[in-house]
Amino acid sequence: MTLQLLQVDHRYGRHASLQGVSLELRPGDCYGFIGHNGAGKTTALRIAVGLMRPAAGRVVVDGFDAARDPREARARVGALVETTGFYPWASGRQNLVLLARLGGLGRRAAGVEADRRLEQVGLVEAGRRAVGAYSQGMRQRLGLAQALLGDPRYLLLDEPTNGLDPEGIADLRALLRQLADEGRGVLFSSHQLLEVAELCNRIGVLRAGRLLVEADTGELLAAEGGRCALSTDAPDATRRVLDELRLAHERAPDGRWRVELGETPAPELVRALVGAGVGVQGLERRAASLEEVYLRLAEAPPDERPGADAPPAPAGDAPRLAPRMPVLRVLAHELRLGARRWPVLLMLAAPAAVAVLRVARLARGHAEDVAAVERGDLFSTSTVTAFEALGRGLQAALPVAALLLAALASQSIAGDLALGTLRNVLLRPLRRWHVATGKFLAVLAATAACFALLVATAAAASARWFDFGDRFELSRDGEPELWITAADVSPYVPGLLGFPLLALALYAGLGFLAGAVARRGRWALGLALLAVAALDVLRAVARPGGWEAWLPSAHLPSPLGDTSYVAFFVDLAIGSAEAFFEYRDAAVALPCAGLLASFALATALLQRRRVP
Repeated sequence: MTLQLLQVDHRYGRHASLQGVSLELRPGDCYGFIGHNGAGKTTALRIAVGLMRPAAGRVVVDGFDAARDPREARARVGALVETTGFYPWASGRQNLVLLARLGGLGRRAAGVEADRRLEQVGLVEAGRRAVGAYSQGMRQRLGLAQALLGDPRYLLLDEPTNGLDPEGIADLRALLRQLADEGRGVLFSSHQLLEVAELCNRIGVLRAGRLLVEADTGELLAAEGGRCALSTDAPDATRRVLDELRLAHERAPDGRWRVELGETPAPELVRALVGAGVGVQGLERRAASLEEVYLRLAEAPPDERPGADAPPAPAGDAPRLAPRMPVLRVLAHELRLGARRWPVLLMLAAPAAVAVLRVARLARGHAEDVAAVERGDLFSTSTVTAFEALGRGLQAALPVAALLLAALASQSIAGDLALGTLRNVLLRPLRRWHVATGKFLAVLAATAACFALLVATAAAASARWFDFGDRFELSRDGEPELWITAADVSPYVPGLLGFPLLALALYAGLGFLAGAVARRGRWALGLALLAVAALDVLRAVARPGGWEAWLPSAHLPSPLGDTSYVAFFVDLAIGSAEAFFEYRDAAVALPCAGLLASFALATALLQRRRVP
């Protein structure tokens, strides 16, 4: 059982960032992955954990091909790649609990696992504080803790010592060695060659996208050990002998010669020197350092570099570890996140507050009209029923709800991408379409919750000041005259609960799509709000052409004109003879088609998205 990269290629445009890279991480290995900046180390790690797709080649984890079965591959791998990304408003422990539950643990087990990992990385006290107050070193420790969640069989770390103080680096070394001794495969990239040589039992050297060598540390250093320090009494003659033997050499400032013996035995060199009349004062073998090995490999021509042949991928017979119901896990994760953030809850409640204010203003105006009739200042007025109040409350609140839901949905993907938290989500045993589906369902759930709260609050306020009864005309000179009965209006209430909800869901879907298009939260928000405004303005252009019904804005109240079911319901509730819902056919087909299109496009974009 191993983690393998097999002949992996990758390109950024015309630049080949990886070329035929093959490496193998075995359980119990502490593998040092070294190379200069831009060598391709991070790209290789990102491909290994599924954040990027290779142009060619395969990643195989315990026999599971990461392209065909990514959930099983990721269930065995923990990773810390590039920068850490966490929810700054949540504590370190809360971040870990959220990720542990997303990875398949129950509520209690996730808490235990989070506490265990915080202790392991030395963040027990800081774990209760908001991550936004963490130093870079503390964030790096927390990143290591999230990589350890779920006891992964393999641990891939990209420059894990970044931001750590000397004490933290020492603690990390001890932890990595302990993890390898426990049977985990640990691979970490580093520029610190001395650290790699002391800690790792295996080393891979990457340069310009090519793996120059992969070998056991001892074997690699021993193979480079044919070096010696030579002291003689005849510099010119020594140079001639070394040239004749074709041995690489240079003279150090202290007068000694540094000689690459290669395959030449040391006694043969001594005999040649003595035969040339050179007095040998000293010959000392010197072990090569990892830095010298790296520099020699980096300077060697391509045909002299020892390559790493791709090992055969084992068939594997490992048990399946990925948890079930991944979409529901993402949905629950998103709902837990929303429930913890008071700005989100305020946004969902704001439309209900707008509806209450509108109903209260209607009640005040109606009370003034009735008083004016009783004083004789006004000849007549109509009673206001709770049906009318409910409709007018929704007329005022639904445009606000559409804006807020589109804005909120726009952050579902783009907001996580900007925070770096989307990477942590994708490192769990999930496919990208699982993530897109779960997030989209969470957006729809938020839309339903917002609308339910809006309708319930508006209905309660309407019942507080009015009644769901018949509508009458009141005059100062006669008995009230019946205009329309409650029985005539009540059959249309279900439509009031369905058609606006579908239209709101479509606006939320458009916001979700905007978040998949944009790379930053601000851009996604601006794009979503621009789309809402543009659709509303477009109604003026569409109306003369007769295709207004196929715009989402035609199915919600708007200051630019209201052709929605809500307007029809208000006209019906006041007894208007002209009450007619013109766009009934499109009121269902348009939102359903728009939702499917938004989801499909957003999912396709997320599948191709490069997640930093």
